[in-house]
Amino acid sequence: MKKLLIFPLMASAMVTSMQAAGPQDTAAAAKQIDAILAKDWAANKLKGNPQTDDNTFVRRIYLDIIGRIPTTREAEAFLNSTEADKRAKLIDKLLASEAYVQHFFNYWADVLRVTSNGNQTGAITGAAYANFVKDSLRKNKPYDQFVRDMVAAQGKAWEDGAIGYYMRDRGMPLDNMANTVRVFLGTRIECAQCHNHPFDKWTQMQFYKMAAFTYGVQTQDYGGDTVSGVTDLLREKEKAARDAIAEPKRPQRPNINGKMSNEEREKLQKDYLAAYKNYEAEMKEVNKKREEVRQALRKEQRSYQEAMNDVRDTMRYTSVSLRDRKPTLPHDYQYSDAKPNSVVEPGTMMGHECITQPGETPLQAYARWMTSPENPRFTTVIANRLWKRAFGLALIEPLDELMDNTVPMVPELEKHLEKLVVDMKYDMKGVLRVLYNTKTYQAQVTREEHAPGTVYHFTGPLLRRMSAEQMWDSFVTLINPSPDMINEANREVMEQRILQAKKIADGVESLSPEEALAGFKRAADIYSKNRERTDAQQKLFAEARTAAKAAKDEAEAMPEGPARVAAMAKADELKKKADAIRTEVNRIQSEGRRVTFTEVVAPGQKKLYEKVTGKPYATASLTPSKPGASSGADAAPAMMMSGGDSMMMVNGAKMEKIIIPGYDRKELSKEERQAVAQKARDAYAEEADFFGITNEKERKSYIASRERISRDTLRAAELESPAPRGHYLREFGQSDRETIENANSDASVPQALAMMNGSLLPQITSSYSQLMLTVKKAPYPDDKVDAIYMTLLTRKPTANEKAAWLKAQEGGLSNMEDLVFALLNTQQFIFIQ
Repeated sequence: MKKLLIFPLMASAMVTSMQAAGPQDTAAAAKQIDAILAKDWAANKLKGNPQTDDNTFVRRIYLDIIGRIPTTREAEAFLNSTEADKRAKLIDKLLASEAYVQHFFNYWADVLRVTSNGNQTGAITGAAYANFVKDSLRKNKPYDQFVRDMVAAQGKAWEDGAIGYYMRDRGMPLDNMANTVRVFLGTRIECAQCHNHPFDKWTQMQFYKMAAFTYGVQTQDYGGDTVSGVTDLLREKEKAARDAIAEPKRPQRPNINGKMSNEEREKLQKDYLAAYKNYEAEMKEVNKKREEVRQALRKEQRSYQEAMNDVRDTMRYTSVSLRDRKPTLPHDYQYSDAKPNSVVEPGTMMGHECITQPGETPLQAYARWMTSPENPRFTTVIANRLWKRAFGLALIEPLDELMDNTVPMVPELEKHLEKLVVDMKYDMKGVLRVLYNTKTYQAQVTREEHAPGTVYHFTGPLLRRMSAEQMWDSFVTLINPSPDMINEANREVMEQRILQAKKIADGVESLSPEEALAGFKRAADIYSKNRERTDAQQKLFAEARTAAKAAKDEAEAMPEGPARVAAMAKADELKKKADAIRTEVNRIQSEGRRVTFTEVVAPGQKKLYEKVTGKPYATASLTPSKPGASSGADAAPAMMMSGGDSMMMVNGAKMEKIIIPGYDRKELSKEERQAVAQKARDAYAEEADFFGITNEKERKSYIASRERISRDTLRAAELESPAPRGHYLREFGQSDRETIENANSDASVPQALAMMNGSLLPQITSSYSQLMLTVKKAPYPDDKVDAIYMTLLTRKPTANEKAAWLKAQEGGLSNMEDLVFALLNTQQFIFIQ
């Protein structure tokens, strides 16, 4: 296969264009693509693949657009429709769904290495970054704007979640630039960091010129002026304490060169030596006192730092700013165009120059250059990313190693796709709509594996294995009759985490440094008082943990038998002892944190309330309000949790929750909460009606079960990103988010073991799962087999498959669970056909 090429993008005259395409525009654009491919097939003496049947299409389109198999109910609704345009309508419906956002988020989380678990970006910025990506997809933000928002991002996480793009590579500006060029321009330039690129045209100077655009980006904790002011006050206090210990006056050496007797000269020298000896003794005492003060201040400062860290930890890795800082060439730079250690000014590696316009920041100018339709490779990359989403292979492979001599597999189609993307103003959803409506996409898959380096002429999509997220979300679909129902409580926790960080930051900023210092002092006193206990308990914990590990290792090395069982029991007891000590350490440490919140955070939030509302803050009574008490706009500010509680828990202790307009999500009234719960129950009741659950006792049991399923069985995009090690998602190839597009779809032994021994199969075959409810609804044994096939494979079994199942039953398999397990492990389930 020839190396893939970059077509220079059409100039701005091309940007005239189609707005979001309507049905006729979509159909016409799809036909153009089909015509280009038909021309290519004819030139290469090929034919397009036959068209798919509706069963295959509905399963494929659900997996490709919303990332899961359809429920039996959804599939049958489509299959029973007689509308001529039912495929186009289904594509529109799925693209307009929240499930599309979830599935497309999984893709971009892999590309952008989004982590919501705080491992790299911090918990607050990680959550804000994930929300930014989801919200951009939800609003169908044009791709060029989506990228500009990230590349130009500055500020705090609660103001702009896009700063997560830089925080993801915090402290590594050179790596960030290389990742930016790779993701958005499809170019690998990282080799040029150390020397001119050995296989491409990029020089080391070009690498550093590109890096100069973002080298000044600072990824840091947000501290704020108040905490900085407290630090300054502590420094002044330390200096004043040192200065308060006056030094004795140093004796002056006498002048013994004038006219005087020897006796006088000797006396002067003797007096001086005596005075100097006394001075040294006094200085020794001064230094001793200063060291005592220094040690005392050091302990005190440690306690203050612990108290201030209670606030800082809330805002860890939450700020991105830009300062005037340029990179310098390496000390061993060996080329003639500059000297080693020279300062490098920004310069673009391709296309037009990047000039900062009036009112722009340098980052905004760089982002504008990056995403310009006239910038070579920017449109090429996204056009191919979208094509690969639909067809399983890009026109240019690999997509992140573009060179000037790269040739696409179908050059005319590449040129057309780039024009389509620009004409549609980088509307990703609009372009996908066109691709999914092509006859080529709706053709049968090509089952032969594509060999790297060879040309594929796209006679149909490639057969693909489900991604980890598609597998997981399909499992969720088998369990949950309404798999796309949003768990609002889970999202609320994420949103509130971000808002509370903003509230704490702005609240502390509402205090003067002197006010904050007074509060921190009270917390520092607690930390100081508890230090000996904490240190002693931590030492005990370290010893107990070591003993528990040694006991476990020793027990595991023993042969099976009573002695091993007893040894394992002893190891468990030692672990419980270590856990108990750790709990005590946390309890002791929480005392100081509790004081920080009550003496610094809460007073700051009260002042913030007054600043925002212009009203004095009045502490709400801890006694429940009497009926008829004022609850209008002029009432005292509520300090409420959900449900109207006036207190919140902070590190195991009660403190006021101060509701501030703009900083807290609107609390639902009791009636509103009941309405939300009733809406969910009504949905569950409708499901019960559909599945024929009429007995009142069973309906109550079903609704209770559904509430648990909706809470615990969430789609991949609603879980921590990435999932923890050992989770099904990770076993089936979810990216660890360490490198770009690090997901894989390879089969493995741990996957097979997870399917055999994991907890999913019991959930899938539980009585109230979507699968088993569908099976139960079927009246006869043959119908139940049909139901299993329809739920898992979106088709009925063939005569041969029914015969095989009858034979398996004769061989001892009788439970429907056996058939379910067998089908879950078939290629027909695992692959997108």
